[in-house]
This record gives sequence, C-alpha cells and structure tokens, in this order.
Amino acid sequence: MALLNDFLNSFQLNATIFHRSLVCDAWSTDTSGTGLASFHLVTSGTAYLHSDNYLGEPLNQGDIVIFPHDAPHIISYSDNLELTKNANNFVAYSIEQSLPQSTGLVCGYFDFGLDKQHPIIKQLPNCILVKYQEQQGALKGLIQGLMDEALLGADASDAILGRMSELFFLALLRHLAKQNDSQLGYFRALNDPKMAKVMMAIEQDIGKQWSLMSLAELGGFSRASFAQHFKRYMNSTPLEYLTRIRLSHAQKQLEAGKSVIQVALEVGYQDDAAFAKAYKRQFGFGPGASRAQANT
Repeated sequence: MALLNDFLNSFQLNATIFHRSLVCDAWSTDTSGTGLASFHLVTSGTAYLHSDNYLGEPLNQGDIVIFPHDAPHIISYSDNLELTKNANNFVAYSIEQSLPQSTGLVCGYFDFGLDKQHPIIKQLPNCILVKYQEQQGALKGLIQGLMDEALLGADASDAILGRMSELFFLALLRHLAKQNDSQLGYFRALNDPKMAKVMMAIEQDIGKQWSLMSLAELGGFSRASFAQHFKRYMNSTPLEYLTRIRLSHAQKQLEAGKSVIQVALEVGYQDDAAFAKAYKRQFGFGPGASRAQANT
C-alpha cells in the first residue's frame, strides 16, 4: 500500500464544519449543489437517509454518510420521502442539550482541491454510508472523537472538528483500499501485486518516456493482457492514465510557482508547446493560468 500512503501524504483535503446542533419535529436537509463533497454525522437520536441508493435508510448515533460527488440527497426525520419534501426547514438547538425526540447532527464539507479528479476520488460511489457498528480501529476512534468534541457545545472547536473530519476521510480511504471485495478498480489494482508495481513505477518516475510495452514488461504482462487488465481496473488506457497523472502533478507544481518549461520537462514533455496543448485539453485552460495562481 505504499502508493496509497504516498497519495494520502500529498492529498489536498480541507474539511469545514457548517452545522452542529439538535433538530426536532419535522425537519430535513439537502446540502448538495455546492460542488463540494458533504457529510453528515448523527451524534444522537435517529435520522433517515434518502438518496439514489437508499430510501428511508435509518441513521443512528455514530453513523456517518458522505457524498463525495455532491449528489442530491435528503437527511430527514422521516422514512417517508413525501413527508420529507414538505419539511425543508428546522429549528436548531444546542447540541449538548437533552431534548426528547431530537436528533444531533454534525455536518460539513470536504474540499478535495486539485485532487478532485484523481482516480481514487473519481471512482468513489455517490454515497458512502459508514454504520457505527461496522467501524473499527482508527475509524471508530475518530468518529467517537468527533462526537465527543461536538458535544462540548459552545466550547467545541470547529477547527478541531474540521481536522478530525479530514483524518476520518483519510482513514476511510485506507479502510476502503484494504477491503478484499472492493468495487473500486483503483483499490483492486493496488491489491494486484503486478499492477501495483506498474502504478508505483509511474508515480516514482513520472517523467520517464513510458510506452505500453515497457509498462507491460515491468508488470510481467503481455501487451494485450496488460491493456485489458488496466482498462478493467481504471476504466482508461494505460497511456490515458499516465497523461492524467502527469498533468495532475503538473498542475500542483505550477500552482507552487514552478515555471512552465520546468514543469513540462519534469512530467515528461520535451517542449512547452506540446505540454501546453495537452494541459489545455485536460483542464480547459493553459498552464499559465495555473501558474498565475501562485501569485494570488
């Protein structure tokens, strides 16, 4: 899992807490539409989840649901979808109180920054539900820590809650990667020793003039077998993946202040014109626009 650890070390992630309170009576919320991932943690009571994959799914204390791609959803007091549509407002009370038939919620956003297009993030499902009874190790400890901090009420720190939420998401990615039955192609590739060797080599020498044949030989595949396996894991050809990884790396380096030609050579392009053309095709704007971010 060295490749995953490298990704976690460099992953651009920022969590912001925008709500922590008790809600009562008829209430519902849909936090989609911002372009950011959102999450909801139930700290007490019961709520219900309505989304593409869940219809009135009960949420209890310690359950957390994440929407990595800003998918529409409703978190509500009722498992009846029609009732939830007429309950789009709620009155909030201090989360540390004890009120009958109330639900404690901590809600926030994840901003993935320049890593929003990384294959790991792109392959995540629209909705990830992590039940409290299924949590173990770091995941369980971080969820308990989030609840304990939130229940401090006025003394709780949104900064601490945000940092703990970021740690939770990193731990969640590691948890998903270790599942033998993972449905995510990237994580299945990491668990395939031959494919993981190829992907690690790309990351460690991103500027090398890789070819389909050289990558296949590195992993001990035939050319046809390698292309087939890679497509199944990553839903792209090896060279498409290589280009995407190179340009993602380039974007970060440009925003860090490196020159266009320096970055172009670093990621394997022989001249800045070819690099600029590929960069604009990938992002819709040229490398100069990204480098300008370093000065803002």
